[in-house]
Amino acid sequence: MNYPRISVITPSYDQGQFIEETIRSVLEQGYPNLEFSVFDGGSTDRTVEILRKYSAQLSFWRSERDGGQAAAINEGFQRATGDILCWLNSDDLHCANTLSTVASLLVSCLDQPVVIYGGCEMFDNRTHKKTFRPPTPFSRELLELMDFLDQPSVFWTRKAWELVGPLDQSLHYGFDWEWFLRAAKVGRFEATGALLSRYRIHKMHKSRTGGKKRWRELLTIVRRHASPVVVNHYEFLMRRNSARWWLNKRMRLCLALKGPLRTSADAVATLLSPPFWVLPTGIQRRILWQISGIH
Repeated sequence: MNYPRISVITPSYDQGQFIEETIRSVLEQGYPNLEFSVFDGGSTDRTVEILRKYSAQLSFWRSERDGGQAAAINEGFQRATGDILCWLNSDDLHCANTLSTVASLLVSCLDQPVVIYGGCEMFDNRTHKKTFRPPTPFSRELLELMDFLDQPSVFWTRKAWELVGPLDQSLHYGFDWEWFLRAAKVGRFEATGALLSRYRIHKMHKSRTGGKKRWRELLTIVRRHASPVVVNHYEFLMRRNSARWWLNKRMRLCLALKGPLRTSADAVATLLSPPFWVLPTGIQRRILWQISGIH
């Protein structure tokens, strides 16, 4: 097999408890044409100690204050020389054959703007509970509603990066989704059923701690890229604090009920969620459920 060069960028800040496992998940694959760089934002924990430990196996690393996660990733891709690009956050993991699998899928189309994405295992760092999420068939319409791509399982050709451009550094929570939306306008997305990454859920997980700031940012993104119908639903959620809170709870309730109740789980979950009993004209439950992550 021809092994195209793969550049893996890991942004990091105070993830000393996780980053060594992340680094090993990349290096221990033994991929023969790897460029692996870590961009740390000046951590004050044991991150630098770990980076020094693996410095001989890393293509590049630095630890200094930067402009945030998106800025660190952009800096990484400015330096990268790979034919295939990705980033892996310092609390997530690649699987044993991730890079060779991706290489085999992209090697024949390196001159095209192509994005590959695969399955992801979500695991709770405290309880060790695991859930496999297979890739959702690609739909640009669905992508405008919500980010259904599990970022650590997404890879793309250098051609895609050159056409789409860098991440928007003004964004903190949704810069990956915003980049995927731009990429969908110029490139091709292909799903593989292969398990490509493990996504760690922990108490400082960024999506969990974003609150209303995160929702404001998501609204900014849909205003740029989505239809007025989608924007209207995000604006409804921004106006209704109780609806945002219940949307997540209803999703979890619906998923929990699908085992014992099966066909009636959706109706029961809605019955137990007061903000969705009566909705304004133009607001559809189906779209809200998709935004919540049920698709």
